[in-house]
Amino acid sequence: MPVSPGDGRMSAAKILAVDDEADFELLLRQRFRRQIREEEFLFRFAHHGEEALAVLAEEPDIELLLLDINMPVMDGLTLLSVLREQDSPARAVIVSAYGDMANIRTAMNRGAFDFVTKPVDLGDLEITIRKTLDDIARVREIDRRRAAAERARANLARYFSPNLVDMLAERDEPLGALRRQTVAVLFVDIVGFTRMAERMPPEAVAAMLRQFHERMTAQIFACGGTVDKYIGDEVLAVFGLPQTSAVDAVNALKCADMMMKAVSDWNAERAERGEPGLAIGVGLHYGPTVIGDVGGGQSLSFTVIGDTVNTASRLQRLTRSLATPLVAGAALIAAASETLPSPEIAGILGALVDRGEYELRGRSAPVRIWTSADLDKGAFGNGPRVAGCAWKDVPTAVGRGRR
Repeated sequence: MPVSPGDGRMSAAKILAVDDEADFELLLRQRFRRQIREEEFLFRFAHHGEEALAVLAEEPDIELLLLDINMPVMDGLTLLSVLREQDSPARAVIVSAYGDMANIRTAMNRGAFDFVTKPVDLGDLEITIRKTLDDIARVREIDRRRAAAERARANLARYFSPNLVDMLAERDEPLGALRRQTVAVLFVDIVGFTRMAERMPPEAVAAMLRQFHERMTAQIFACGGTVDKYIGDEVLAVFGLPQTSAVDAVNALKCADMMMKAVSDWNAERAERGEPGLAIGVGLHYGPTVIGDVGGGQSLSFTVIGDTVNTASRLQRLTRSLATPLVAGAALIAAASETLPSPEIAGILGALVDRGEYELRGRSAPVRIWTSADLDKGAFGNGPRVAGCAWKDVPTAVGRGRR
C-alpha cells in the first residue's frame, strides 16, 4: 500500500472504476464502505474510456483501474491500447461479462493485469484488488531501490574511477579490513594557492577549487586511479586499487602528464578572461602501503597510509624549492621503467632527469628523485612555465639536496 511522504502513514490507494453501469458504482461503494471510511481505498468513477483518460490526466497518481470492456464512446480494450501507448503506470483489472478466451487474451496482450467476470463475486474482486495493489507496491519498491542504487552509483562515480564503482556498488564490504598493498601515490595542488585565496572573494575561491578538482579528477579517472581525498586545493590519488597491476606506476606518470596538459588548456581559457595563469606541483612515489576501511560504527572511511604516502606528500612539497612541476621518487621511475612503455610513456620518462638523493623533512633516509629535464621550465615536457605563476612567492624550505 502507498505510504504518504513525511509522516510514514499509509495513504489511500486510488482506484478508478470505469463502467457505464450505474449499479457498479453503488456496488463498490457498498462493498468497500469500511475501506473508504478508513481511507484505505479512494474510488474515482468514469463511464467510458475517454472520461477515464480525463480523470487520469487530472489525477496521475491513480494506481488501479477496474475496467469494463463493453462501453460507449471508448470501450475497455481500446482504452487499454491507449494506456499502453501513454506508458501509464496504472494497472488495469478487467471486470466484464465478456469472459470468453478471445477477450481475455486480447485484454492481457494489451496490458491488463487480471480478469474478473460478471456477475461479480465481491470476495474474489477484493482479493484481486489487494493482489494487484501488492504487486504495484512491490514494483514501486523495486523502482525506489533501483533509483537509490543509481544515485549511490552516481555519487560514487564522483570520487572513484569506473573500475571501482561497480565493485563498491555491488559488495557489502568492498574494501574490507586493512591490508598491505603496493601502489603508486600522487599528490597535486595549486602553486601559491594560499596567497591567491587571500586576495579573492570566498565565492571565487570555491569556484576555482571546483574547476581545479574537476579537471584533476577527470585525469585521475582516465588513468584508472582513485581519489582518496581532497584537502583544500590538494588532491590525493592512488593507482593500484582494487587490485595492483604492472602499470600502476606508468598510469601515475601518465596522469601527471595529462594534468599538466589540462592545466595548460585551463590557463588558455583563463587568459581569454583576463585571469592569471596557474601552475601545479605533483609529487609521485611508489611502494608498500596499508589500505582499507578505518573507523567504526556509523563512520567508516577508506584510507591509504604508510611511508609511501608520506614520501609522496613530501615530494609534492619539494616542487616549490626546486621550482619544478613534478618530483617523482626513484621507486616509481624504476617500476615504470620495468614495463614495456608505449612511445607516449617513453617520452614522459625521457623528459625526466635523475637529480640524486634529497633529504626530506621527517624522514631519516634520503630519497632519490627525478624531476623534469629543465628546472627553468614549469611544464612537464610541455614548454615554458606559465607567466605569472608565483613559484618565487611560495615557501622553499622543504628539502635540502645532497649530491
